[in-house]
Amino acid sequence: MVVPEKGKQEFMRKLLRQATLMIFVTGFLVALPTFAFTQATPASSAAVIAALQKGQNEEAVRMADAMLRADPRSCQLWTLRAVGLERSGHSLEALDAYRRALSFAPDYLPALEGAAQLNYKAQSPQAIPLLRHILSLQPASATAHAMLGVLEYGQKHYAPAAQDFAAAGDALNSQPGALADYAICLVHLDRASEAVARFLQLVASAPHNAAARYDLALSQWRASNAADALTTLQPLLDAQPADGHALRLAAAIHESNNETPQAIALLRAAIAATPSDVANYLDFATLAAAHGSFRVGVDIITLGIQQLPDSAPLFMARGVLYGQNADLEKAMADFERAHALDPSNSMVNTAEGIAQSQRHNHEAALEDFKRQVRDHPKDAFGHYLFAEAISWSAPDAKSVDHREIVNRAIAEATKATDLDPQLVQAYDLLGSLYLQNEQIGLAIKASRVALTIAPNDQQALYTLILALRKTNAKGELKDLVQKLTDLRKSEAIEGNQKTRYGQLVEER
Repeated sequence: MVVPEKGKQEFMRKLLRQATLMIFVTGFLVALPTFAFTQATPASSAAVIAALQKGQNEEAVRMADAMLRADPRSCQLWTLRAVGLERSGHSLEALDAYRRALSFAPDYLPALEGAAQLNYKAQSPQAIPLLRHILSLQPASATAHAMLGVLEYGQKHYAPAAQDFAAAGDALNSQPGALADYAICLVHLDRASEAVARFLQLVASAPHNAAARYDLALSQWRASNAADALTTLQPLLDAQPADGHALRLAAAIHESNNETPQAIALLRAAIAATPSDVANYLDFATLAAAHGSFRVGVDIITLGIQQLPDSAPLFMARGVLYGQNADLEKAMADFERAHALDPSNSMVNTAEGIAQSQRHNHEAALEDFKRQVRDHPKDAFGHYLFAEAISWSAPDAKSVDHREIVNRAIAEATKATDLDPQLVQAYDLLGSLYLQNEQIGLAIKASRVALTIAPNDQQALYTLILALRKTNAKGELKDLVQKLTDLRKSEAIEGNQKTRYGQLVEER
């Protein structure tokens, strides 16, 4: 069972992150003027400093401007000007002033800290080299280490982030967002026991924080402490109403302990608590398939379809269960319905992460991939990603533009296979696109090529089944459906076993 972190957990994590940003930034805001004022200050700057101390920020900027006309290379004046601009709400101008200061004195700490804080507040990666420069000058700066850790975590650079969080020491104790980031880094680095210790700190400081409690339980399970994990979850399970995600996690823990009746009861409770959550039904289907209870799984998925009639994953899951129960016609009907609801559906959700991560910003992604293939015309994988990005923009199949856009995607995917005849992802995409275009023979051909490269390619099997269904060559359908459903069953069981070791899904 894959146990996502959504709902309350997501909301609480976002609050924690926002709080962490503001507290760390405030730390530099307080420290910056203090540092600046303790330096050897020319008499000409005293009036600017006095204005800043009185909160007369615009006046301080005006005076700094006047003095800079006489001393344009003064890093202190540029920094004081930046402080006034920042406090007046002119962040971009302040950042430019900090940069000017650093152009004259690259090691001037107040300007480094000011520029770092502004970039950090915007979560800009440009803060990273600035923070590293600060640490080269002040290796023991806990604030800089903590801020750097948060940014590295955001880039999924877990090892350096964990090192910086560790170096921040006690500075993290009052920063729940950074502490959670540190714990998740430790999870990714297979340091589960250390992650548990960090999550225990979070729960101790905020016992009613559902997100922290959920994460602690998941980490305890990963550390093979199932009993502790269930104890941690109990307040969420006893809540009225019960937390649906906690119920799913508890079900997964019980199933990993071979306590299937308890897992079934918890999943039924999760469905009752959050009937619109597709994952509850899919988890139940996985459990039913693992124990050969296909009929029960079909009944639960059917209940889900009644709640969510446009859910392609539910039709796909029910089709697999029908196939495992040797009910070929019903399996085919559900596969076709899933395909109609989501023609670009990937059986195994393996559409390339580089492309998928940008799908929310489709126009920018399309231009990016277009530029990549222009700059690297012999990059087969680049042409494949560009084809996938083009396919996202295909409108409804009834639209007059649909075929034109699909044909553009086909052209790019074909270039990918010409450049790399072993690129199975491109053949998978071609099969799906040809199927959308009603070019059944070509869909069959592309899928068969993919299967010669990767015999257990579920996407190719799925496309081939749907394509053969539209022809007279139906003799092999039964064997193909059986193979597909067997692969899906094995994958579900393997996935359930892997989940025993926990998998924190970050949606922060």
